[in-house]
Parts: sequence; structure tokens; C-alpha cells
Amino acid sequence: MSVLFRMAGLAFAWLVLLTGPLAAQSLTLSPDEAHDDLLYLRRQLRAYHPGLGHYTPNADMEQLFDSLYNRVNSPIDYLSFFHHLSPYLNGLKDGHTNLNHRRGFIDRDTRFVPFYVRQVAHDYFISHNASADTSLRRGTRLLSVQGQPIIDVHRELMDGDRSGSDGDNSTGRHNWSMMQFADYYAAWYGSVDSVTIQYQLARPDGSLDSTIRQTRVAGIVSAAFRQTLLERYKADFGRNSEFRQPNLSLRLVDSLSNTSVLRVSSFLNPKTFDPFQWAFKKRLKRAFRQIKATGVENLVVDLQDNGGGAVLNSARLLQFWMRKPFTIMQSEHIKPAARAELVNRWNPLSVLDFKLRYRRDGQGGFASRAAVSRHYRPYRRLAFRGNLYLLMNGSSFSAATSVLAKTLDAGQGTFVGEASGGAYWGDFAGQFKYVTLPHSRIQVRIPLKKLTHAVAEAHANGFTIEPDFTAQRTHDDLMTNRNVALRETLTLIRQQVTAIRTVDRDGKLEALK
Repeated sequence: MSVLFRMAGLAFAWLVLLTGPLAAQSLTLSPDEAHDDLLYLRRQLRAYHPGLGHYTPNADMEQLFDSLYNRVNSPIDYLSFFHHLSPYLNGLKDGHTNLNHRRGFIDRDTRFVPFYVRQVAHDYFISHNASADTSLRRGTRLLSVQGQPIIDVHRELMDGDRSGSDGDNSTGRHNWSMMQFADYYAAWYGSVDSVTIQYQLARPDGSLDSTIRQTRVAGIVSAAFRQTLLERYKADFGRNSEFRQPNLSLRLVDSLSNTSVLRVSSFLNPKTFDPFQWAFKKRLKRAFRQIKATGVENLVVDLQDNGGGAVLNSARLLQFWMRKPFTIMQSEHIKPAARAELVNRWNPLSVLDFKLRYRRDGQGGFASRAAVSRHYRPYRRLAFRGNLYLLMNGSSFSAATSVLAKTLDAGQGTFVGEASGGAYWGDFAGQFKYVTLPHSRIQVRIPLKKLTHAVAEAHANGFTIEPDFTAQRTHDDLMTNRNVALRETLTLIRQQVTAIRTVDRDGKLEALK
């Protein structure tokens, strides 16, 4: 996870790259070593990744590989090689395939750019400042970092890693690289002792001073970063702040319309060992008992920045508003080599378990026997039948996208925010193989399963799940650190607006707003 204070409980796994002791960044690979790493990575992807050729034709991937391979004709330093690998993995366009630094690249002594950045329209602003220069108050317009226009820096961070966005969708990459700007900057450029920035100061009323200024700010270690944010922005990061609400917490936000928000920040169970996810189920039921007892009329399920988790838990959430029995996945496929990752030869029970769960798919791989047979029954006693609003953004990914896709397919709910990071059809996820390249020690996470949602193609409203009502940050939202999608949703509730869905003659699902 991110080494910095996480504003909204982000749970996505891309930032595992920011762990371990600080490495010597002076490592240099010979051309032969770089070629070995490239060839090793290609072999691993060919053997295990179920999505090769899905978004990008294999011929294009091979052409890209050849280009990258041939361009390494002299010694290359570690960070340059990390950048060199990025286009190859990005070519898969798979948000679950992650390029991660070698252990030791970043640690407690790594220095980060000392502020959070948020975008309003085409401009970028400092929203939280942890530097020693306290004049950089919220609303300061950021123009450049290290002489590079901030829009170009952001684009480079977005393009450097496609984690969290499937296909050509860019909302996940945009959202994660902005929410975790300091982390992404350190991952791409390394530790920074200091950075030179150009900016326009914000006046106390939030307006901008017209003078363009330049200063150099010192980088800050993660522990000091977190502590400074807590001290300066207690309303945003204190125990009772909106963004520190625990997963599956319920809070009343409008007594007049009897509206409550259920925060679902992750489908991961916080307990270290809980194979059946009983703790998640218990807390979820507790929340819906409270919803039932208090007679909530408008339920806002906040899935923003929910990077996923266990599909089982996403199904458990759906059970509280789906009206008919349902399945989450239509199919689940793995490549032949993935069998060895699911079966432990020293454990005979794992062999039996695999035979019970999988069958040969006739194409050399294996298909799950349970994917289409695992039915979930809706909860009748605690079912929610009021107005359902789902908040989402580009960081609503993986199992969170599954919830959104199934709800959309059922013709339920009103979707507010921005397009999800995941695809309506499904994804490549489930279980993962972690490989370490032999010379650079760069780590790559490879998904093992192709998971296809049990949804009707005609019910899609786009490649991702698109919102019925978009929510875009305003300058006032920036200055008040407001939850943009919730602000828009409360306006809809006050106006008694919901999305009404109908099926046209061609079987397509349409929303009549």
C-alpha cells in the first residue's frame, strides 16, 4: 500500500511497489542482463497471463517487444530500465498487471514531493501542503515541477503505469496518479531531496495572486508527511473526518430526506486470517440491520477509491438489494501453467480441490466448474427497497466494478461520479503470480484468471460502467475538500431525481433521467 497517509482508504495493490528498504539506485545492467530480463518477462507472460491478445493483438505485442529488446544496446541504469519495461506491460492494457520496483527502491528514508495535488478543469492546485513553506496554502495553483509543466508531469505519471484502468479507459490512471501524486512521483523519478516549483499563491479568500513565483521545497519522508498532514488538516484527517470513516461504516448525512451513506472502501477483510471472510459478512449485516431499523429511504453506497478485494464480499453486498438470485461470474478460465500455482504438490488435498473446482476447457486450459453454478440468494428480511445511489470514480476497480456491473445489468440504482476503472465485461484477476526479473529484480504481478461477469452485453452503458450523473470538482469543492460525488448525489435526492431504466426493442437497457 502507499507509504503516505491515504486520504480515502485506498486499497488497490499497485502501490505495493513502495515497500522495502531503500536500494542503491546506481545499479546498472549490461545489455545481456537487460535482454535476459526482457526474455524472462515475456516467457512468464506467455505462460500465465490469460489476457494476451485480448486488448492488443499478439502481433503488435511482439513488434513492441522486438523494438524494446533491440533498443537496449549499451549499459542501462536501473530506473531507466524500469521506464523501458513500462510500455511492454502497458501494452496489455490490463489494470491488474503491475510493474513493481525491486525490493529496496523506496523505504522510510525516501523523500517525497511534500504536497497533495488536485485538478479542477485544466488547472492543478495544492490541496494539502506538508512542506516547511506554509505560504503554499490550499488553492495554490501549481504550474510546474522541476521545470516541467505540471500537466506534462501528470501525463507522464499516468502513462507510466496503466494499473487500475482496463482497456483504453483512462479514468483509473488519472484518478490514482492524482490521488497518490507524491507516491507516483517517487515511484517514477525516485527519492527527491528537493524540487523546484512554479506556482501562483492563493489569497485567504481562495482567489489567485497573479504573480508567478518560483521556489525550491525540500522532500519529506513518509512519517513526517503523515504527521504534518494530521497536525495541519485535522478536519480532513482526524478520527471523525469523512475520509477516515472505517470500511462498512454507516452515517446519516441528511435527516430531512433520511439519507445515509454506507462507505465501502474495500472488499478485503482487514483480519489477517479469515479464509471465509466472516468478519466482513458480520460487519455488512450489522450495517444493513441499522439501515432497516432506522428506516433509511435514500441509501448512498460509496464505492469511490475501492480497488476491489474478494468477489465473495461483492456478492454479499449485492444480496441486500438484488431482487432475484444471481451469479457474479459467467465463466472463469486459466492457462495450463497456472495449475501449478493453484496446486501444491506437497498437499494432496490441493490436487483434489483443483479437480473438484476445475475442468479442462477444450483449449488446453482449465475452466471453473463453480463459476456458473454459484448462485446467491437476495436477503429478504434485510433487503433495501428504497432509492439506491452508487458513488464511483476511476479508482472503483476489480470487485467494486463487479458490484456496479451487476447492479447496472439488473436495471437498478442511480450511478453518480465518473466512469469506473474496470470493464463491464469482466477482468483478469482472481489469483496472481509474482515474478522477479533475474538481474534488475524488478517485480511483476501477473493475474492468473480470466473472469467474465454474468451480465447481458446489451445492458452495458459503455466499455466501463458510466455514471448516470457526472460529478466534477469545482474550485469551491477544492477549497472545502468536499466529496464531489456525494455533493451531486445530495442535490439529486433533494430534487427527488433517480435514474429510471427501460429496455428498448433491441433489448438494450437505457436510463431515462
